Amino acid sequence: MRWLGIDGGGTKTTFSVFDERMNRVATTELPTCHIGQVGEKGLRDILLAGMRWAEKDGGIGADWGVGFGLAGYGNEPISRATIESVCAGVVHGHPYVLMSDLKAGCVAALGLEDGVVMVAGTGSAALGIRGDRELRCGGWGFQIGDEGSGWWMGRRILEAFSRESDGRLPRGAIYRIVRERLGLKNDYDLIALRRTTLSGRTEVAALAPMVFEAAVDGDYEASRILRDAAAADAEMASTIVSRLFPAASEVKTSYIGGTFKGGNGALLGLLGDGMLPQPCKLVPPAFGPDAGACLVLRRSIVGRG
Repeated sequence: MRWLGIDGGGTKTTFSVFDERMNRVATTELPTCHIGQVGEKGLRDILLAGMRWAEKDGGIGADWGVGFGLAGYGNEPISRATIESVCAGVVHGHPYVLMSDLKAGCVAALGLEDGVVMVAGTGSAALGIRGDRELRCGGWGFQIGDEGSGWWMGRRILEAFSRESDGRLPRGAIYRIVRERLGLKNDYDLIALRRTTLSGRTEVAALAPMVFEAAVDGDYEASRILRDAAAADAEMASTIVSRLFPAASEVKTSYIGGTFKGGNGALLGLLGDGMLPQPCKLVPPAFGPDAGACLVLRRSIVGRG
């Protein structure tokens, strides 16, 4: 039996075919299927397109199950019910499991074991799993929180640019890099740019690599943004450890999301250098987020972790 793992995040949707031993056979990416961004029809269209790819080019065969890990599948009842209806309608009789992209990514990172996972991509959150218990921290969305996320870092670098531009901060690498990358002829052109091509959270999150670049170039504010991002990740992990693993001597702690890849793992270096609470044992993800829901489905069908 093979498995189709679907990781539907806020920026893109990854479809991956896994064999019987959870080795990745093929993968492709399509635009986001986040119901809050593309609506019910957009969600259905993207999921069906990914399934057609799996059947035609992904080598999935005839006997397969589907693992959905979808952004937007949270506690809000209307969106939750709509997503459940769409997923039930597109699987055409194949067994499936549906969960949030947060839970799917965390299950995958921990390899079905107990522990804590910090998530920082376009948005941010953390999830702790201990047996049948789960505890979530963060994940309030960019309008309220998402501290340490790519969007948050992108917003912070724009703020730092404005302060370096008008003299509230010394001009450094942030000022130069933002002007060059965004093609600003006048610093105040950024205001109009923010209202147009930089209006969405995905576009702002795409600015995060500039923070890592400016930090390497010695910009103090860029380094402070990275320290604050790592501190936000550590705070979420620490909160979960204190409540879910209060007496543990060691807690498996992993991570998923693009911000942890930036600057050759700069945030991981900060987290491993004393920011995380003592019980946390930082380990790389066991599987990618696209495998999470498939692992749970596979265990329920064939009884193997």
